[in-house]
Amino acid sequence: MIVVRGSSEFTSEKDVSLTVGNFDGVHLGHRELLRRTVSRGRGAGAVAVALTFSPHPVRFFSPGARFYEITAEPEKVDLIARTGIDVLVVESFDGDVGRMWPDEFARQILSRRLRARWVTVGYDFTFGRNRTGSPAMLLEAGRELGFEVDVVPPLVRGGLIVSSTRIRDLLLAGRVREAEELLCRPYRMSGPVVTGAGRGKKLGFPTANIRFSQDLVPLPGVYVVETEIRGRLHRAVASVGFNPTFGENSLGLEVHVMDFDRDIYGEEISVFFRDRIRDERKFKSVRDLVRQIGKDVQYAREAKLPVRREADVAERNSAAAGGSPA
Repeated sequence: MIVVRGSSEFTSEKDVSLTVGNFDGVHLGHRELLRRTVSRGRGAGAVAVALTFSPHPVRFFSPGARFYEITAEPEKVDLIARTGIDVLVVESFDGDVGRMWPDEFARQILSRRLRARWVTVGYDFTFGRNRTGSPAMLLEAGRELGFEVDVVPPLVRGGLIVSSTRIRDLLLAGRVREAEELLCRPYRMSGPVVTGAGRGKKLGFPTANIRFSQDLVPLPGVYVVETEIRGRLHRAVASVGFNPTFGENSLGLEVHVMDFDRDIYGEEISVFFRDRIRDERKFKSVRDLVRQIGKDVQYAREAKLPVRREADVAERNSAAAGGSPA
C-alpha cells in the first residue's frame, strides 16, 4: 500500500474506488467500508483508495475536549494496508479543509483531486464545515459531479451499533473482551521497558514496566494479556493502575510474563489485552498482595481465551478482493 500525504499529491490514471473516514480503531464497521471499496476496485480495474485525516477532526472542532484515539497513525496505516487498499491518502485536517463547505469538499477533494468514480461511506458520515454534510448531500453531489455513492448501513453487534465511541467506552470500562470482538483483535498498548521500583522481583513476580504512549488506557485493574517480545507472544498478567498498596499516584502499566526470565530492559514490547481479572485495590499487607498475585497468575495461566481473529480477517479480506495488497 502506498501512503500519500495530502490529496493534492495524489495521482492516478485509473478510475478510483474511494472510501472516506477517520477509521479510528479500524473496527468491524470500518472493515466493511474498506472491503467494499477494495471489492469494487478489483472488479472494475480501479484503484482502491482510502482517505483519512490527521489530526482527528474532533481535535480541530473541539480542541479542548478529552478525546482518546484507539489507534495511533502507524498502527492505523498497518491495519488499513492489510485490507487490500492500494493507496491511503492522509489529509491534513487544518484550517483550509476544516472550513470547506460540503459542496466544496466534494468538488475539490473527492472529485478534482482524488478523481473518485465510486465513493463508499458509512450511514453516519459527515463532512464539510461544522460537519454539515450528510450521506444524502453526498449522494446529491455525486449526481452532479459524476461519482456513485454507496452508503453502508450500520453494523450491529450485541444489539448495539459498532462504533469507535462504543469501543472507547468499553475499554475505559475494562471490558476488553467485548472491545476485542468489535475490533477483530485485542486492544494493544506498547512502549519500551524501563526501570521500575524493583518490587515485583522481590515479591517473587518480576515485572516489566512499560513507558507507553497511548492516550487510551483501559480501566485500572489486573488483566490477562499477551505480550509480544522479539516477535513471539507470551501469556502474561498486566497491572494497570497506581499501585495503591505502595502509595503511588502515577498511572502505570507493568507486566509479569509467565515462564520468562530474559533481560528486556530498553526493548519495545506490545501488550494485548485479552481478559479482565479484577479491579485494582489496596491490600492490608504485602503478604496479602503476594497471595492475590499468585491467584491472578494462576487464573491467567488457565484462562481459555478466544482465538485471535485478525489474521483470519486479513485473509478473508484479501480473498474477497481477489488478491493481495498492492
